Amino acid sequence: MYNGEKHLRQAVDSLLSQDYRNFDLLILDNSSEDGTKKICLHYARNDRRIRYYRNKKNLGPTYNFNRAFSLSSGKYFMWACHDDYWKQSYVRSCLNGFKQSKNIILVGSECQLIDSETEKLVFIDKGLSTLMIGPAQRFKRYKETIHSGTHIGGIFYGIYLRRTLQKAMPIKRVIAADQLLLAELALTGNFFTVSQPLMVKRYGGVSGSYAKTAQVIGVKNRFLISNPLMVRELLLQKIIFQSKKLKLPEKIRLACWSLGHYLKQTKLLYLGMRFNKFINQNLIKNKVFSALR
Repeated sequence: MYNGEKHLRQAVDSLLSQDYRNFDLLILDNSSEDGTKKICLHYARNDRRIRYYRNKKNLGPTYNFNRAFSLSSGKYFMWACHDDYWKQSYVRSCLNGFKQSKNIILVGSECQLIDSETEKLVFIDKGLSTLMIGPAQRFKRYKETIHSGTHIGGIFYGIYLRRTLQKAMPIKRVIAADQLLLAELALTGNFFTVSQPLMVKRYGGVSGSYAKTAQVIGVKNRFLISNPLMVRELLLQKIIFQSKKLKLPEKIRLACWSLGHYLKQTKLLYLGMRFNKFINQNLIKNKVFSALR
């Protein structure tokens, strides 16, 4: 978290008011320059469940995400952002979700995306569930969900089975690192989404663009910034071939499917950009023509 005073109280209050109360809340401050430290110390003095850590300098969100995990303990783990908030039953509902199957490693809920300025609902991320299907099918379902048009990664902020998450840590300092982590975990076990919108996420921030994401996480390599989808696909291929859940023929088939899916999506993205450019150019021409008339 960095300079999160605007929404921090709402986030912390929503976590402390959960109807499931047996948890520790670790707050990691990335050397904020606003009133974040004062707010955090106030909460820490009044609730023994809170532990507050402050970096001497801003080390970026990837470092903070990894450090939060390394400082944690217990059977389950969950990341939380300072500008999100949760309904009172979120934690309990997610923990109950693990009862759906012995092979579940991550449970989240449907997630409401709201405009950060107007607070109006933009859309609902329905998440995904992968029960009763094998590792390759889980990987495919997750990757297809990424491109569904209403996926904002709400399940990334769900509750993890800690021992399973630990095998996929640390998070890499690359664009779309959350997607790589979840793709790897999809090959390991099942995801489950509670069919209620119990989490609220604000639109904007770091995820506004690839360039902004790269700037915040400290990626300076021009190739990585200019080709984030290609880099993601290369890393996904690596994840597939390193998986211990698939035999070699399955790895080859899944790798070919993933590459084909990537080529299809990049083609659609390219066509979409060309279409938008065409529309914008014609709008300009029409405005000029109208003015001349």
